[in-house]
Amino acid sequence: MPLRTGAATMRNTYRSHGGTHEYWEDRWERIPADDGELNLNRYPGKFAQEAIQTGGDPILEAGCGAGRVLIHYHRLGHRITGMDYVEGAIQKIKALEPDIDAFAGDIRSLPFDDASFSVLLAFGLYHSLEKGIEDALNESRRVLRPGGVLCASMRADNLQNRIVDWLASRKSPPGETKNFHKANYTRSEFVALLQDAGFSVESVRYVENMPFLYKFKIFRHAKQAVFDEHAARSEGYRLSPLGSFLQKCLYGLFPSAFCNINVAIAIAKQ
Repeated sequence: MPLRTGAATMRNTYRSHGGTHEYWEDRWERIPADDGELNLNRYPGKFAQEAIQTGGDPILEAGCGAGRVLIHYHRLGHRITGMDYVEGAIQKIKALEPDIDAFAGDIRSLPFDDASFSVLLAFGLYHSLEKGIEDALNESRRVLRPGGVLCASMRADNLQNRIVDWLASRKSPPGETKNFHKANYTRSEFVALLQDAGFSVESVRYVENMPFLYKFKIFRHAKQAVFDEHAARSEGYRLSPLGSFLQKCLYGLFPSAFCNINVAIAIAKQ
């Protein structure tokens, strides 16, 4: 059911797990820290690179997860700080890169002075908040210098994600308790949130992170028939020739309906 959150109406998704924090704890527990290889031709590397080339250092990656963006730019010598609210994810990253600047924290209350960063990257972060997205965006604006760049993704409220959520709901046993999973926003709702937090929105793009047809094993590449998240994050979510053709048709003709996230580049106002 849509809910009102000040600037925008959102549609929440609920799943049969113990809640968002437990979901991400379990997810990051199952995979090792990323090896630092980042494909700059696809999400999220393509957009991180664009933001960093525009804004420069220092950089904050909020919601760094297993570290693929954070470790890549750390190894290139950028002044980048990583943050995630799952302590286990941070521990894995530090075990791999002991000198990396990373900590467990909350995007809604950041331990930094005003105007501390030139770039803030937030991939898959804001839509994981059941409450306090305005606080999170206000904090993001606060720690960015005027003219600093925010690069953020948001789960799209569109046909693809509604189908995905419907399929997931069918797998849940009747009567099983469901907890908040992710919030979904339309493009206009996402823009309104950013503008209300003090950002000038430069662009919002329809992005295909995990192709819709990848949800169906029959359309996956043979090497990814058995899902391995670590491999998929490194190689990309690969489809079979038939799956690739069909996905290109769907996304090519209807990008707003068959993307799964919207990615915004926004500038912090004076």
